[in-house]
Amino acid sequence: MDNRFTTLNISNESSYTIKLVHKELSKISEYFSESSVSERALVIVDEQVHFYHRDWIESTLGKIFKYLSSYIVPSGEKSKNLSQFSSLLHWILEQPIERNTPCIVIGGGVVGDLGGFVAASTLRGLPLYHIPTTLLAMVDSAIGGKTGINHSTGKNLIGSFYQPIGVFADTHFLSTLNRKEWTNGLSEILKYAFIQDKGIFTNLEELFAQNYDYEPPKWLDVIYRSAQIKSEIVAVDALEKGTREFLNFGHTFGHAIENIADYGTFSHGEAIFAGMYAAILTSNKFLNAKIDPNLILQYAYRYNFSLASLRYLIPDLIEQMKRDKKVKQSHIRLILLQDIEAPVAYIIENENHLSAVWKQTIDTFS
Repeated sequence: MDNRFTTLNISNESSYTIKLVHKELSKISEYFSESSVSERALVIVDEQVHFYHRDWIESTLGKIFKYLSSYIVPSGEKSKNLSQFSSLLHWILEQPIERNTPCIVIGGGVVGDLGGFVAASTLRGLPLYHIPTTLLAMVDSAIGGKTGINHSTGKNLIGSFYQPIGVFADTHFLSTLNRKEWTNGLSEILKYAFIQDKGIFTNLEELFAQNYDYEPPKWLDVIYRSAQIKSEIVAVDALEKGTREFLNFGHTFGHAIENIADYGTFSHGEAIFAGMYAAILTSNKFLNAKIDPNLILQYAYRYNFSLASLRYLIPDLIEQMKRDKKVKQSHIRLILLQDIEAPVAYIIENENHLSAVWKQTIDTFS
């Protein structure tokens, strides 16, 4: 099997390997060095992943660690909250842990963000290992050290930067994903195509033309390239003070959709897909870009959602955007495109100008 490795070098003192394989995650033991492993490990796992892969978790990790303590997190974005964070933290502190007790997080973006934040907060930092099981987590959320939870006032407003010791992605996990989870990941892959590598569009066209929609081994190239782009960007801007912000293309719009809908109606991928469309419209309007909206709309048939319920909530959506982490001097700050592969941060001085963009976006996805 064609296994892939990429190393993310955060600094001279901090680096870790991101490994992408297919049906070879049993070799994960190679990455737990004798010098750093305790007899005990903490496992934080998504409930759906636990349902499908419990035997693998217990048999594989059980050979590495004498004691396994597992916490099952309810699936879904609603688990990224203070209550779940508090419950998980309380559970960990009841375990006989030490500072070298590894925290192994198994699941998608929700569990990765939540589990990573708990690992960062416990004893001022437990060794963190990510085993991403969704397409979105493999190409984006498990890489780069962003951890956190949502708040009623906005998405991902509570959290920290905390890099893992390693990321181990086996595409075999993708075989149990439903269609919505695949499209969640597709949105993030499209983001990389827009901001840095338009060749990904060609890769996706070839996959879909050959009906490789849900065949994990066929996606290795696209997954690896996406993870590579994320790693390259994070390596030079781990704390998001510059170019890492480009990874938020479409996300200010998308996060507003998720929050207004109370993190339940729309998946992250659906919201970001609509958000990238809105960002393209905004780029054409404010930067005089010439980006064809059909470049993203050609993938709309793969999604199944409607924004019609938001038609009369445009003022609320704009207000939500004003609470985004990238706001500067009280102005909405967006990642837009001067062209494909040419992202730029842009301040919207009059947010009312976004009303027309929101209206067109909602009409398009209704």
